[in-house]
Amino acid sequence: MTKPLSVGIIGTGFGRTVHAPIFQVHPGFQVKSIASVHRQRTGDRTWNGIPYYRNWRDMLDSEQLDLVSIVSAPVHHYEMTMLVLQSGYHVLTEKPLGMNTEQTLQMLRESERLERKAFVNFQWRWTPIRQRIKHILMGKELGDIQHIKYNGSFSGYSVLTESYRGWEARSENGGGFLFAVGSHMVDSLMWWMGEEIAEVYGDMRTQIPSYNGDAGIEIRDADDAFTFTGRFRGGTSLVVDVFFPGVRGMGWTLEIYGTKGTLIMRNDQHLECSFGGAFESIDIDPFQPPANLEAPAVHYYNGFYPMIDGIYRSLTGNTPIIDLPTFADGHKAQAVLDAVRLSSETHSRINMDYGSMP
Repeated sequence: MTKPLSVGIIGTGFGRTVHAPIFQVHPGFQVKSIASVHRQRTGDRTWNGIPYYRNWRDMLDSEQLDLVSIVSAPVHHYEMTMLVLQSGYHVLTEKPLGMNTEQTLQMLRESERLERKAFVNFQWRWTPIRQRIKHILMGKELGDIQHIKYNGSFSGYSVLTESYRGWEARSENGGGFLFAVGSHMVDSLMWWMGEEIAEVYGDMRTQIPSYNGDAGIEIRDADDAFTFTGRFRGGTSLVVDVFFPGVRGMGWTLEIYGTKGTLIMRNDQHLECSFGGAFESIDIDPFQPPANLEAPAVHYYNGFYPMIDGIYRSLTGNTPIIDLPTFADGHKAQAVLDAVRLSSETHSRINMDYGSMP
């Protein structure tokens, strides 16, 4: 293997606990530095022997990097991504790519203009179970797809009523579950189907709009539940529903109905298909993380590691890698998120506009 690619990470939360450890176990990458999203008051220090910057701009100025991984609140993605690209680096930006399609289209165009490779962290595409679903749909094993239901309900009531949410409670910062999990759902749906969503009708809700703790009242306007219906370009209908503030939730369920069969995925762990008779389990090859990888990184390994391996092969081989999520994918997902928000605000069905992409 050639000399490892140098990676800089912006973000000392999820970036430090998930991105950095998984990048470190890939032989093709070397984590050169980590920087705070906001300037910290503590003195300069290192993390696991890696240089730590209090200011992410200083890291971009001081380090020679091949790839920068941006792991911040969505409200910062545009500014950080544009400066990373203009600094000459390739970039991996967390989802959702931006706050709106005006930003994401500019980010996409800037990456094309500067000839920098730009990826978005839709890591769940790469898990073995989702790859298997993609293979089933591409092989037309279910026939023509008629309808898709994608639901998630969670036991979040105590979390929302007993603790502060911080930036995640504020829509102006990119908080809310449409951005947090809906972005992944929208990307997976369009990737599985191999086509764009054409129209949506959405409803976003804030079930727990405030929390009164020791530090005072936190007013929340970001969604903790959302629903939208819609259709793909080819006519397949879809229903997406997420409800976080349940006392007791049921987890994830994906149902795909075709003219030859039905597929069900539960909690991204169990896959079943029926072709008219009883549902039968589909075996998924296990994907074992390294024994020394700790939580929370271990929970993201089976999606994040193969994705960054694809990024490595893309950067070193200069060839397109199938399924690798790029800024074009991030922009398309953002367009759907924007349409769901607009639909919820106007109580109307929205036809998709993906803009003039490069």
